Amino acid sequence: MPRLVDRTERQQELTHAALAVFAERGYHGATMQAVADRAGVSKGSVYDYFNSKEELLIGAAELIVGALMDQSVMAFERSEGNIRERVEHLVGSILAGIDDWAEVCLSLLQVWAELGAAGDRPLRDLMSDLYRRSADRLQAVLDAAVAAGEADPFPTRAAALAVMAAIDGTVLQATMVPEEFHRVLESGVLPRWCAQIVPIHGERT
Repeated sequence: MPRLVDRTERQQELTHAALAVFAERGYHGATMQAVADRAGVSKGSVYDYFNSKEELLIGAAELIVGALMDQSVMAFERSEGNIRERVEHLVGSILAGIDDWAEVCLSLLQVWAELGAAGDRPLRDLMSDLYRRSADRLQAVLDAAVAAGEADPFPTRAAALAVMAAIDGTVLQATMVPEEFHRVLESGVLPRWCAQIVPIHGERT
């Protein structure tokens, strides 16, 4: 009897297959048939879940970013200490997750570079929207700390984007020079640096 596959599980399998094909052929060289072949399913099965290659790309990006952000926000909510210590824990959790997604992140970076060179505006806009939504979630964490009186008012949007930029650079490091990335990960330097952005309420400077 064939194994029943959960719809979410199948979507994840197809997005992983798509990323592998993107890495090998580039975004514009990839086809839905190639994705189906890599996943071991029919081309029609791919279209049951994704209407186009563009949807596959966005699905793959949302899978990765969503998983990392969900994991990190959950870690933040469960962590203890002041807001700066909790932000440090949040960023550390994101970095730990990147290690598991390094090859997938490399594929997305390759696609992003290709789309930028080709000037594919609709897809760039979709990817940019995903990036902004991730920044929104991080900003919400910082805004909540200010509203609760844990942190003094500060430019939370700029801080969220700065942290995102630092994490992005580390993703590149993880894919290009993994041995260096692991040294950074073990040192805990980046999470501590990011946490210093938060001005603890009542702290003397």
